[in-house]
Amino acid sequence: MRKLLLTALLFAAAVGVWAQDKTSNSKKSATKATKGYWKKGGMLSLTLSQGGTRNWAPGGDRFTLAGNTFINLYGNKTKGRCNWDNMLDANFGLQNSDVYGILKNDDKLDLVSRWSHELGKKDLRHFRLGALLNFRTQFVDGYDYDNVKKRISTFLAPATTVLSAGVQYYTKDKAFNLHVGPAGRWILVANRPFELARNYDVSPNKEVRIEAGLFSSATLNKEIVKNVSYRGRLDLFSDFLHDKPTNVDVFFTNMFYLKVNKYFGVTYNFDLQYDDNTRIFGYEKNKAGTQLKSIVGVGLTMKF
Repeated sequence: MRKLLLTALLFAAAVGVWAQDKTSNSKKSATKATKGYWKKGGMLSLTLSQGGTRNWAPGGDRFTLAGNTFINLYGNKTKGRCNWDNMLDANFGLQNSDVYGILKNDDKLDLVSRWSHELGKKDLRHFRLGALLNFRTQFVDGYDYDNVKKRISTFLAPATTVLSAGVQYYTKDKAFNLHVGPAGRWILVANRPFELARNYDVSPNKEVRIEAGLFSSATLNKEIVKNVSYRGRLDLFSDFLHDKPTNVDVFFTNMFYLKVNKYFGVTYNFDLQYDDNTRIFGYEKNKAGTQLKSIVGVGLTMKF
């Protein structure tokens, strides 16, 4: 866990140094900011991948076919010194194999809403006071296939909601931002699936676990080189309410996009999570563990 925390802190520091200011302010944009305006857009990606083996000594499925969908939507509003930024990520993927049949390889619904107010126009122009709301869950049932097929998660079980007020730092081009402040966090296991509640340290009678502590979130959205862009977010949460401030929960999501032409591209998604209260790993399926997910896709990609 210490290695994860050290890696996370180094990431946040490196990103803060790397992010640079690149934009210019014109009279036209200043007028828009005064009146208030929306900036909207998004990206849709549909990818397919196929694999298989035959007489292959290391082993493997004779045939695998996977399809993945990724949708990113954003809507940001600026009015004077106030900013309201919203982002929605929806991922879903299925894989068909000879061994397991059809199963998921990706499933995520992630909403972030951030409001901020600039502190000043001179020395403090990059710092703001604000609030952040994050809601995260999945679409359909998730299963463990180690021994026998066993359901371990579903829609709103779990669902994580974080609400935090604090100080935010933005670069001028808004490619990098950092939020730090106290927060409340709610872990919901809805619809009374009693067998799932214990997986996330939630009381079946209450259906929700309430936590409070310190929260930080660093986001970077930048074109690294021509036609190659990166978007990532690192969230860290330390729960003070249950006397576990050293057990830092980590949510680290990354997406690299390589543009081939107007309609085709290559995407690489990598997610890392650690939650000390998610105890569904280990030999007896009762321990916390580092969760990793990596998906490469080639296919139809549209930005709008």
